[in-house]
Amino acid sequence: MAELPEIRKLSGQMNDELSGRIIKKIDLLQEKCSNVPECDLNARVAGASVAKVYNRGKWIFTEFSNGENILLSLGMGADALYYGEGGRLPDKYQINLLLTDGGGYTVRFWWIGKYLLAANSELDAEPNTKDIAIDAFDPLFTPEYFAKLLSGKKTGVKAFLMNQRNVGGIGNMYMHDILFKARLHPQRKISGMTPDDVDNLYDSIKEIFKISVDAGTFMYENDFYGQKGSYGMDHFLVGYKEGKPCPVCGEPIVQLRVGGSPSFICPVCQKI
Repeated sequence: MAELPEIRKLSGQMNDELSGRIIKKIDLLQEKCSNVPECDLNARVAGASVAKVYNRGKWIFTEFSNGENILLSLGMGADALYYGEGGRLPDKYQINLLLTDGGGYTVRFWWIGKYLLAANSELDAEPNTKDIAIDAFDPLFTPEYFAKLLSGKKTGVKAFLMNQRNVGGIGNMYMHDILFKARLHPQRKISGMTPDDVDNLYDSIKEIFKISVDAGTFMYENDFYGQKGSYGMDHFLVGYKEGKPCPVCGEPIVQLRVGGSPSFICPVCQKI
C-alpha cells in the first residue's frame, strides 16, 4: 500500500505531466468507486484543463480550471499509469481518463479505492478528506509545530501517528522504523514522552521518509510511468524482520499486534 513518499512522488509526476492539458472524457468502468455516475463526471470535467495535481496525506487531488476536483485514493493498493498518444492501455483498469491530445492515464484498484468528484465549494465538507492533517513534507511541519501537536496528548504514539487527522500520510509500513529510530515502543504513551523523545521522533519521521525518497520510494509500488522504486528489505531496520538481530544491540526483533496491525520492534531498544 502506497504511503506518503509514494503518493508524493506519484502526485508530483501527475502534476508535471497533466498540468495545462484538457480532459476529453473519463471512462468509469466501476461506478461504485465514485460518488457520481460516469455521465455526471463527464458533464462536469470534460473540456476543462488540469490546473494542478497535489496530495493531501494519502489522497491525490486533481484541480481543474472550471472549479471541479477529482479526489483519488489508492486504497489498499492501486496502479495509476500514464500513457501517451497511441500508447497501449493495461489489460485491467477501472478508470481511464483520456486527454484531448490522445494521452491519458488509467487507474486499476487492487482493493477499496476511491475516485471522487467535488466542486471547490464542496471540498471543505468532503467527509473523506476534510480532516486530513498536514504531512511531513509540508513546510509548516516544523519541530515547533510537531511539539505543539503532541502537547497534552495521552494516547499511544503509534495510534496517534496513524490517525490521519493528526499527521497525514503515515502508514504502517514506515512506522516500524520511524519508532525504532526514535527508540519508542509503539504503545508508549505520548504523555510520558520527554521533549528529547519528541525531537527524536520528529527527526526520525523526516529521516525515514528522506531515505525512501532518495531510493525512489518502495520497490513494490509503481509510479506514474510504471517504474518501481528501490526502497526494499535492505533499507528496513526492524520492519518485517522478525527474528533477525537488531542492528543496534543484536537482540532478535519481535512482532507485536498493536491497534489491529503488526508492529516490529526491538524489545531492548524500544522498552515500553
